Amino acid sequence: MKANKFLPLAQAIFLASIVIGWQLTFYRFPEESDAHFILNLGQYILEHGFPHVDPFTIHENLQLVVQQWLSGVLFWEAYKNFGFDGLLIVDSFFGVASILIFWRLCLFVSGGNKILSFVISFVVGILIVPMIVSRPHIISTLLLLIEVFLLEKFTRTEDAKFLIALPLISLLLINFHAAVWLMSLVVCLPFMFVKSSRHIKFLLAAMVGIFICGLINPYGVDAMTYVSRSYGVDIISATIPEMRTPDSHGFQGKCFYAAAAILIFSLGKFKVPLRYIFLSGGITFMALMHGRNLPLFYFLAIFPTAYVWRGLSLEKIFERRKLSMGIFLMLVAANTIMITAFLQEKISLPLEIIFGAASLFVLYNLLIIKFEGSIFHPTIIPRKILSLSATLLIFSGGYFFAIPDVNKNLPTPYTDAIKFILRTERPENISLYIEQGVGGLAGSFGIKYF
Repeated sequence: MKANKFLPLAQAIFLASIVIGWQLTFYRFPEESDAHFILNLGQYILEHGFPHVDPFTIHENLQLVVQQWLSGVLFWEAYKNFGFDGLLIVDSFFGVASILIFWRLCLFVSGGNKILSFVISFVVGILIVPMIVSRPHIISTLLLLIEVFLLEKFTRTEDAKFLIALPLISLLLINFHAAVWLMSLVVCLPFMFVKSSRHIKFLLAAMVGIFICGLINPYGVDAMTYVSRSYGVDIISATIPEMRTPDSHGFQGKCFYAAAAILIFSLGKFKVPLRYIFLSGGITFMALMHGRNLPLFYFLAIFPTAYVWRGLSLEKIFERRKLSMGIFLMLVAANTIMITAFLQEKISLPLEIIFGAASLFVLYNLLIIKFEGSIFHPTIIPRKILSLSATLLIFSGGYFFAIPDVNKNLPTPYTDAIKFILRTERPENISLYIEQGVGGLAGSFGIKYF
C-alpha cells in the first residue's frame, strides 16, 4: 500500500530528473546559438520599445515582426541576472513542466494505468530533452500541451469550465511565440468530431475567444499571420536545418520514424476516437514536413497510444514467456546501444568505478530474483521492475556522471575574433558578413551584420 501511495511522487521526481540531469550534464550554449538573436531582441525591447524595422542587420528598412518578443524578454532577464545558469533554470522549468503534464495527460487518457503512462512519458522524455534549449518553442509546446489536456478534459466531462483558460493560452502564445499561434485554433478542430451539438457550440465559442485574444499583441494581425510568411520559402527550407524533413540517416530521425511507425500501428490496430486520429495524423504530417515540429509530435501525437494500450498491465505482459524474453532482450539491447554510443577510446577512472558498482548492483538484483523464483514469473517481475529499471539506468547513465562538465571552458573563437576587430574599430563603423547563428553574437556587441 505504501509503495502504491508514493509511486506517483517517485515517478514525477524521476521524470523531472531526466530533464534536469540532461541540462546539467550535456546542455551547451555555443557561440553560434540562434538564442543570441532572441536575447538581443529582449534587451532591445526593454531599452527601446518594440521595433518595427530590424535594428541589428545592415539591411535598410527591413520590416520586422518580433513574433517571440516575450520569450526574448524572459530569456534576457534570466541571462542578465543569472548568466548561463539563468537560461538553464528557465529551460529546465519548461522542460520539466512539459514532461509532467504529458505524463498526467497519459494517466488521464489511459484510465489511470500508472506503469504504461510512466513508460510512455519516460521514452518521450529521453527523446525530447535534446530539444529543450533557449528557444521559444519550449514555451509554445508547453502551452499547446496544456490546451490539448484541457480539450481532452472537456470532451470527456462535457464541463465547459475547462475551456475558460483557452483564450488566456492564446494570449500567451501570440506573445511568446506568434509563429505557432495558429496551432491554438488548429488543435481544437479534431475535438469537433463528436455527436454532441452542445459540445460543438461551447468549443466554437472558445475558438472565438482564442481568435480575439490573438489580437492582443504589439504587432496585431501581422503577428497572427506570421506563419504565412515564415513557411514555404525555398531558400529558408533549404538552408535552415530545422526547416528540413527529419533525416532518417541521423539518430533523431530514426527515433522519429520508429515512433511514427508505432503510433500508426497503434491507431490502426484498435478502434479509437476520431479526434486522436486527426490530431496525431495532422501533427505527424507537420513533423514530416519540418523537423522543428518534432517537439509537437512527441507531446501532442504520441499521447493517444496511452489510450490504445490502456488495458495493458505488467501481469499480462509477463504471463507470456516469449514476450517477457523479448522485453528483456530489448532492455539489454538498449543498454548496449547507449553504452556503446557514449564510450570513448579511453575510459576514465570514474567511469570504470561507476560501471563496476553497476555490475555489482546487477548481480545483486539477479541473485535476489533467483532466490525468489523464476526471473520471468508473473509475480516476480512486477515487484522487481523498479529495481531492474534502476539497473538499466545506472548502466546506461553511468557515463553521464563520469564525463567532465561540458558547459565550462567552451572554446570562443568567434567571440575572440569579434573582440579583436573591436580593438581598432567602433561597432557602429562595422558591417559584418557572417553566418546566421554567429550574427546574433555579433549583434550582442552592437555590430550590424548580414
